Amino acid sequence: MKRRWVVGALAVAVLLLAGVAFLEVTGNAPEEMAELAAQGGEKVLREPMRAARGAPRVLVFALDGVGDEELRAAVAGGRAPRIARLLGRRTAEADVYAHAYAAPGVLSILPSTTFAAWTSMFTGRPPAETGVPGNEWFAREEDRFYAPAPVTVPQFAHTLEVYTDGLMGRVTKTPTLYEMAGVRSYVSLAALHRGADLVTTPSPEAVARLAAAAAEGAAQEGESVSEEVYSELDRSAVRSLLRSIETHGPADLQVVYFPGVDLWTHVAPRPLEEQRKYVRTVIDRSVGEVLDAYRRAGALEGTYVLFVADHGHTPVLSDDRHSLGTGEENGGEPPDLLRRAGFRVRPFALEGEEGEAGDHQAVLAYQGAFAYVYLADRSTCPNPGDRCDWRRPPRLEEDVLPVARAFEAAGRAGAGVPELRGTIDLVFARPPVAPGAEARPFEVWDGARLVPVGAWLAAHPRPDLLDLERRMEGLGAGPWGHRAGDVALLARSGADRPIGERFYFSGLYSSWHGSPSAQDSRIPLFVALPGGDGAALRETVRRAVGERPTQLDVTRLVLALLGKPAGD
Repeated sequence: MKRRWVVGALAVAVLLLAGVAFLEVTGNAPEEMAELAAQGGEKVLREPMRAARGAPRVLVFALDGVGDEELRAAVAGGRAPRIARLLGRRTAEADVYAHAYAAPGVLSILPSTTFAAWTSMFTGRPPAETGVPGNEWFAREEDRFYAPAPVTVPQFAHTLEVYTDGLMGRVTKTPTLYEMAGVRSYVSLAALHRGADLVTTPSPEAVARLAAAAAEGAAQEGESVSEEVYSELDRSAVRSLLRSIETHGPADLQVVYFPGVDLWTHVAPRPLEEQRKYVRTVIDRSVGEVLDAYRRAGALEGTYVLFVADHGHTPVLSDDRHSLGTGEENGGEPPDLLRRAGFRVRPFALEGEEGEAGDHQAVLAYQGAFAYVYLADRSTCPNPGDRCDWRRPPRLEEDVLPVARAFEAAGRAGAGVPELRGTIDLVFARPPVAPGAEARPFEVWDGARLVPVGAWLAAHPRPDLLDLERRMEGLGAGPWGHRAGDVALLARSGADRPIGERFYFSGLYSSWHGSPSAQDSRIPLFVALPGGDGAALRETVRRAVGERPTQLDVTRLVLALLGKPAGD
């Protein structure tokens, strides 16, 4: 039986849920967990902190995994009364509230998954430029696997380093919102905080309670942690933030990240129903507490309040048939097909673990609806025990296309691995380039040749794959586009399919995301101003980012609201 929650937890909150006891058992850097707890719920990143300048301020509530439809329904249905009071009544104009504007049709990047999406949101750049293509990835120029939110590997060392060693700041290749804004900035719990003045985390006491609960759940095969553990994570992080506001005063730019809602939605028995309940019982109350703190500090007036998310969620079946795993449990998985095609597959472990001597010709990284396949030039390492030169790109005909052919045939007809029949929607590849060169856009392997995405869509219309050409270009075409692999696999997924026809790359879960489908891709972008006018806010947003903004426009919008247009 595949593990349900330990392998593949999809938010930085894993580090707080893993627990010291569990980390000691599995060798997952307990000293770093102790370092995190010693921070006391707050870590000053800049000494001295920048002086607060006052209004206009921006307060961002970052709701992990809460889709646009779910947030709108919560507000309209009375399940988020504090958020609803902030927005004011809905007007006769579409998407306009008395004191807010909700931009319609906002799309995430691809894959619509946690680390890639938040990094792109808070830099304004796509994955091929940020260097962060997912929750885990392979850096071929280093021959190193990164897993800040592990899906295929059971170690959490990189997750811990997000806070103890600024991992996301080190791997992100573009300027962050906080660096561009140049104002006093606080970040609550979010992974990317390079350039901010202060980051807050849950208190040490809360970490200890979470650790005990998580260690108990991890010790029971197939068991997931309860909703109360995830909600305590979010509530405790907000309590730490409130103490920091009381001590240091409000920031000019504040990001409040809620990872618990995503973690719970992944494992909840009725994912979307439980998510709506979580918005009501946890997020809405916490939002009210933060707004009250701003009000007490005399800072609510003149503060723009944003609600954003990284992706939505699509319910899936939590069983071996629909979970495309690593092949270490029952076989019949993607790595088995690579081995049958003659590739030595990298063991599923971080650096320094078993098999990390470099004897591998193929690497897999999972992103839910997507999987990335990284390939070596096998002429540099033909024999077992040889170390491949990963700085060289693979050969298109000898290394890349055999893998594209194998997965297309397996998904279509079960060739090689019968269990993969009907699980793969599309196979993408492109002529490879060496690290440091501009990677080319992905193309669709149609069973006979590579076809540009736009041309393939013209011949095979897929309105369910929203803005696929542009979003795939953002994933693969750029200076760091090689980090999305040489072959990219899209699982059959999407809420428009019956649940029995939805598949995902990871261990067992009750819902997943990452696909170009509407359910995964449409995200909220609400902009409110206490006492402001919703119609005026709509015009403010449109002037800053146009009528159809995407996730990549959030940084530009925040800078505009702060009076610092991008490029200043």
